[in-house]
Amino acid sequence: MLDVEDFDAVFQGITYSDGIIQEILEYQHALGRTFFERLLEVLKITGRKIYPPKTPQQLHDLHQRIVSSDTTLHNKNCLIFYLLKDLSPLQHDDTELATAFAHDVHLEKRFWTFIEGLWALDHLDFPTAVNNLTHPSIIPTFPDEILLTLLTGKDKLGGMGVQKSEQDDILPLAYYNCVKPPLEDQKVRTEFAKYLADRNVTEMYHWIHTRPEHEHMPLLEILVEETLQKDAWGSSTDDALYTREDKAMELVSLPFNDEEEQHIEKYLTEGKGRTFQGAEDTVMIRRIAMGKLTDVAGETGTRGRRLDGVNWEVLKDGVKRGLGPRKDEDGFVL
Repeated sequence: MLDVEDFDAVFQGITYSDGIIQEILEYQHALGRTFFERLLEVLKITGRKIYPPKTPQQLHDLHQRIVSSDTTLHNKNCLIFYLLKDLSPLQHDDTELATAFAHDVHLEKRFWTFIEGLWALDHLDFPTAVNNLTHPSIIPTFPDEILLTLLTGKDKLGGMGVQKSEQDDILPLAYYNCVKPPLEDQKVRTEFAKYLADRNVTEMYHWIHTRPEHEHMPLLEILVEETLQKDAWGSSTDDALYTREDKAMELVSLPFNDEEEQHIEKYLTEGKGRTFQGAEDTVMIRRIAMGKLTDVAGETGTRGRRLDGVNWEVLKDGVKRGLGPRKDEDGFVL
């Protein structure tokens, strides 16, 4: 069995080239920090800018920090396996350098799969990352951070001049469904809520009710904002199939409970949502859909406004005539 403490036996004279270092630095810049660095931090292997190692001596020092650290042998093997993944393109044997090492040290398949996934994630290869990191044998590690990287991945790839495949858009949902990240960080929770709202308004609404109660109203506000706020509208091919108008009509048809109804109406008439395009129209359509016709008849802010060719003033007058004397009754609901 290979002695992992033997630097020469492990690395076989191969060190980081300038090209590989530059590539890692670009990924590092896009991610903020790599997941390999997160592993080092969790295992209390610290040092100033120790990854990527820019010289043979720095690689030797990093290897020494790993093998002398107060952690399990399989953790040490995982970290070295990751480094060898970096170096494998520089080695030309039939068996990849990292693969040969994993076999030599009998690295458990679940650890092997996990590191393969993190390495792919650090190189913004999202399909490979999700394929590995959703394996049922893996205990979820950094689940919120991984999900956030998948959610913001398109921007990260764009910043590197790489075009992300439209098929990658399903990956955050696939990871979430398999791993069930806790979404403890508000930023992660917000980004995932925006992602869900963009995909399907109704599914987003039902997902909200799977979350703790104290999150419901803030998440509902995100749903409304993503549906109505102009800045949130996308420009992808899918937007032509699932238009803002479709989303807005779906929103006003949701089965809000009384508390949600009151909160959303207040949000759209008095809160931040009042600045959204179509906010008042959304409230009016919702009142009509719920049969709150006296509220519609008493509306004073619709004069001269049109929505999809509908003149709200004419519509309001029609409602008044239909209600007759009942328009003055409190709480008249169909």
